[in-house]
Amino acid sequence: MKRLKSFIVVLLAFMSSLAMAQTSLDPTPKKPEHHSKFYSPKRAKAVKSKKKKVKHTARYEFYKRVERAAKDKQKILRKLSKPQYSNPAYFGHKRMPKKRAAHKMRFCHECQIRH
Repeated sequence: MKRLKSFIVVLLAFMSSLAMAQTSLDPTPKKPEHHSKFYSPKRAKAVKSKKKKVKHTARYEFYKRVERAAKDKQKILRKLSKPQYSNPAYFGHKRMPKKRAAHKMRFCHECQIRH
């Protein structure tokens, strides 16, 4: 009787290990779990309206002139910011003096030179 009980216990242990081994060596691949998603209606995107490009209005021309004037002013300021005496041909003048013929030269009160 004792032997029979031990045989049954060994048999059950062997069967359970056999069952576990068979599930791990299963040749059929497992199917992935299917997750259900909830779809809800989405808000439609707004349609972009194209604006007409009217460029020849009085206001457009005005702003164009103002921008051009500001650009010219910046250019002049950049030019004036350079050192005044960096070029010796200027003799301290804002603009370079005219080159005249020797018999037409004038005396300059600003730099005390004839040119």
